[in-house]
Parts: sequence; structure tokens; C-alpha cells
Amino acid sequence: MTGPIKTARAKLNHQARILDAASTAFLENGFEFTSTADIAQLARVSKRELYACFADKRAILAAVIARLQQEIHSQVNLSWSSSEDIGNVLTMAGTEILNFISSEKFGKLFRIVAAETFRDPVSAEKFYLLGPGVGRENTASFLKRRMAAGDLRKADPLRAADDFLDLIISARYLTAIVLGQNREVLLTRKHVKHAVEMFLGYYASPAPANVSGRKERPGRNRVPRTTVLEQ
Repeated sequence: MTGPIKTARAKLNHQARILDAASTAFLENGFEFTSTADIAQLARVSKRELYACFADKRAILAAVIARLQQEIHSQVNLSWSSSEDIGNVLTMAGTEILNFISSEKFGKLFRIVAAETFRDPVSAEKFYLLGPGVGRENTASFLKRRMAAGDLRKADPLRAADDFLDLIISARYLTAIVLGQNREVLLTRKHVKHAVEMFLGYYASPAPANVSGRKERPGRNRVPRTTVLEQ
């Protein structure tokens, strides 16, 4: 068993080095002007070893994007697993998402993928499912749990996830990222705070009415707008 295990470990090591090298090369030279020979040389592997791990350059790009998306999913999922006040959780998750998409690394790779999708629609769908698609599902799962707990009013979790993500990743910010104008995405805390307040203004569960007909003050699991983190 030692031989196969050693071979598998060597392949994983090669894959990691290839992805590190490809990320650097794609960001510096662009996808079109980076060859598999360039990547192999930078990764210190032979072309035979490179093709043993990836079918072609587009497969390498897909793996680079998948790894990058996994990084943000891991970070945001830590927030989604929290049982804290829902306003605080949404603020933490929204901040992680906005910081991620406004990073220079994401902006460059996003523009590369956008350009390649016109040439390869199948890859475009794959990129979506690996990235935004997974993020949407994870957000919806969290919101569904909080709806069941009474923190949010009953609604379609996927629609609620779309509304939250649209508020965080606004059209203005996404346009700035596509055009490489990341300086426009500077007031992260203020933007996220406003987005969370808007979301909870619509989706937060109303406080229950008491016998006199007056609304009771929200309890631990009820979230008024004032509980959103002051950033």
C-alpha cells in the first residue's frame, strides 16, 4: 500500500503547486497569455505531471476558482453556524462576503472568468455552481433555520437569500469590481450595516402582541433594527 499512498500524496502536492503557480500567472499575465508550459515551469513540475492532474488550462482555471470560492465559503460558514443575535450574524457574514469580493485577487479572477464564459458557456455554469450557487444555498439554509426559530418571518428561504445577497453585493459594487475600480468599495462597515437594517426591516419577525394589544419588547431571539452591530 505504500506505493499507491506515496503516489497519491505526490499528486496532491503537484496539484497544490500547480494551483499556486496558476493563480500567480493568471493574475499577473491574464488567462489568455498564460500557457500550461508557463504554469508547469513556475510550479516546478513537468508538463506530463501537470496533465496527469488537469486535462487542460481551462480545468486549471476552474480549480483555481473553486479553491478561491472554498476559502470564502469556509469563512462565511463560520458565521452561518453561529447562534448569536441574527443581526450580528448577518453583519459578520455580510462583511466577510463584501471584503472577499472587493479584494484585488477576486476582482482579477472574476474578470478572467467573465471573459472566458463567452467562449465556454459550460464552464460558466460550473463556475456559478461552485461559487455563487453554493453561497446562495448556504445562505438560504441559515435563513431557513432562523425562520423556524422565529427570528425571521416565514418566507421562501431562497428568495430571502437572494434579497440579502443583492443588498450586500449591490449592482454598484459589482460594477466597480468588474471595471477594476475597487476604490469604490471602501465603506464596507457602513454599507453592510445599512444592508442588514434593510433586510431585517422586511424579514424580522414582528414582536408578539400581549393581552392589552401592545407589542411586547423583543426577547433574546427577536431582532429589532437597533440590535444590528454599530460599525
